[in-house]
Amino acid sequence: MKVGDLVRYRTSPHHDNWGGWLGLIVREIPGTDEIKIIEWVHQNKGRDRGPYRARDLELVNEDR
Repeated sequence: MKVGDLVRYRTSPHHDNWGGWLGLIVREIPGTDEIKIIEWVHQNKGRDRGPYRARDLELVNEDR
């Protein structure tokens, strides 16, 4: 995963309410957790931005 890729949050019983969110990776923070800054678009509140671990994200579409 890299800047520009479209991602979704991995669904789990603990975070089921984030399952419908789609986000764009806008920045990367190197390190063990491979933190990605995601600009999320979702139905209930519009947009959010925040840091997430790469292992908690699923790639939807790569930026080419």
